Amino acid sequence: MRNEASCVSNSAVDNQNTLLVLASASPRRHELFDRFWGCHNYQVCVPLYDEQAALTKFHSREPKMVTEYLAAGKIEALRDQLLFTDNVVAVAADTIVEVDGIILGKPADEAEAMDMLSKLSDRKHRVLTSVGLFLKSDNFEQMIVQTEETAVTFAQLDRDMIEWYIKTGEPLDKAGAYGIQGFGSALIKKIDGCYYNVMGLPVNRLMNMLRQAAVSSPEFSFVKGLLPWS
Repeated sequence: MRNEASCVSNSAVDNQNTLLVLASASPRRHELFDRFWGCHNYQVCVPLYDEQAALTKFHSREPKMVTEYLAAGKIEALRDQLLFTDNVVAVAADTIVEVDGIILGKPADEAEAMDMLSKLSDRKHRVLTSVGLFLKSDNFEQMIVQTEETAVTFAQLDRDMIEWYIKTGEPLDKAGAYGIQGFGSALIKKIDGCYYNVMGLPVNRLMNMLRQAAVSSPEFSFVKGLLPWS
């Protein structure tokens, strides 16, 4: 889980006068937004949202409920930060790794990374990403939160493999102490589900959320312009 507490931004309005906002500091999510929505000159604004403080008020430890709560909280924080104009689409996400009912956040240090990777060795675990989608038109607002789940199976890791991976520096800023898109791919035996979900943004899930919003609500028909094939 990520504590997002600063704000950066780029130019923001596409040729359909729709403001598209990515509410995340994650380089992986930026990479995916650049790939699919770079032509829309989206804005990046990281919500001023303290996840740990928020979780002290939320007593469920069921992983899906936790990650949906945090994704929705990021959207609410974003709404407090920005004065939204007409035709807004904002996306936030929260990703967690869960094994044996235990949620693994980002490791505090190399020792904790070693412990997490040892727990995941030769095991199957779950990666859940909840996507919060905020839509605003002239007179209507809507927030949709959905969750994607992927099962990831690690190879059996010996101490040399774990120490090598930790020395790459990759584990320390990632939930579960690994990243599938980098050196961490060497640790993974199998995945069942969406690869991009493990990166931190389930692209197909988000595309379907956008498409559903565009066709189900005339007020949000402008969202169709964000579908790459439209």
